Amino acid sequence: MRLSDTVLFAFRALSSKRLRATLTIVGILIGPAIIVGLIGMTQGFSATLTHELFSSLSPTDIFVTRGRGGVNITSYTVQEIESLPGVKAVVPYYTFSATIQTPSGSEPTEILAIDMSKASEVYPGLTLEAGQFPSSSSTFGAVVGYYIANPQFPGQPTYHVGQTITVVMNTPQGKITKSFLITGSFNEFSSAFADIDQAIVVQSIVGQQYYGDRYSGLIVEASSVSQVNSVVNEIHSKLGNSVGVIAAEQFDTLINSSLSSVSSLLLIAGASAFIVAFVGILSTMFTTVVERTREIGVLRAIGFTRRGIMVIFISESILMGFLGGLAGIAAGVGMGYMLTSLTGGSIFGGRIGAGRGPVGLGGTTHITPVFEPTFMAEVLLITIVFGLLAGIIPAYRASRIEPAVALRYEV
Repeated sequence: MRLSDTVLFAFRALSSKRLRATLTIVGILIGPAIIVGLIGMTQGFSATLTHELFSSLSPTDIFVTRGRGGVNITSYTVQEIESLPGVKAVVPYYTFSATIQTPSGSEPTEILAIDMSKASEVYPGLTLEAGQFPSSSSTFGAVVGYYIANPQFPGQPTYHVGQTITVVMNTPQGKITKSFLITGSFNEFSSAFADIDQAIVVQSIVGQQYYGDRYSGLIVEASSVSQVNSVVNEIHSKLGNSVGVIAAEQFDTLINSSLSSVSSLLLIAGASAFIVAFVGILSTMFTTVVERTREIGVLRAIGFTRRGIMVIFISESILMGFLGGLAGIAAGVGMGYMLTSLTGGSIFGGRIGAGRGPVGLGGTTHITPVFEPTFMAEVLLITIVFGLLAGIIPAYRASRIEPAVALRYEV
């Protein structure tokens, strides 16, 4: 019997019991749907975060902050790191919390004091929407973040180039009220590392006025991506635990490793659904063998071998696995898009409070599920294999029925 004839025979057998076959296929598709849908959403989450991370930052960026001992980061620390091999540039910065004084009340923000001529090097995605940077010696010029210039909620004041913005800053000398002239505004800067969208950026001389030689942190730029790890190790070796060090690449690795753990848990959950599908196919095939005992006797009487009988029933179970797998993959794709739409398709959505300097969370990041063809093919193959395994025992039992006994069998 040709393969095409066997498949056609199996398809007609399933069509004769449409309700039972349909219910079995529905039970089969649950596993693939869960795995494809949730893994697709997780991979979309990972891909989106990675894209957002490196579209706004440079992969050679390394962030240095105060360590466990609370030792201050000073110009001496800057000189120590600048002397290390593989270091291209070191950009110190100050951050301190503040509130914007508006007619309707106070709005929280963050002051970031940094050398703006170097900021675009370590933040490639940071660009001006309007205006220009203040001069390096300016203590009153400022560039405001996107959400300060373009508020998200009704009733919030809008600040444009040429206006003044009054803030109350929390400094070592206490709360200080100061007005800045807005010389520019940034484009939206959504990043898992930076909350500049809701910050006021000033020249580093402003931070020096209040903090002197005590920086909040440093942004170190390695000469190349290949030297990032060696620079991180050199900083640890030189400064020990007096500083905390994290590279943008390490953050990406952390994201992917964390999401890999989540993916593993989801695969386990999906595997349990495959077991249920296996039992469903097994039960259906045993019932089918019993109901078609007389048919088996007829087939044997007209010349079908035991092997031929096994092939027919195994083909039916494989076909159910194949159809259930296809339906499950289609349902999983739909589930992935549905889950992202239910969450608004975004993470870090909306406006959140000011972060902790250039290593905060901010902006709106939209998620699109990612469905890899190779992974979906693997899921389909696994479903077919489960169908094959579930059909072996019933098919073997069918092949062992003697023709004389089968022809006398009454359902």
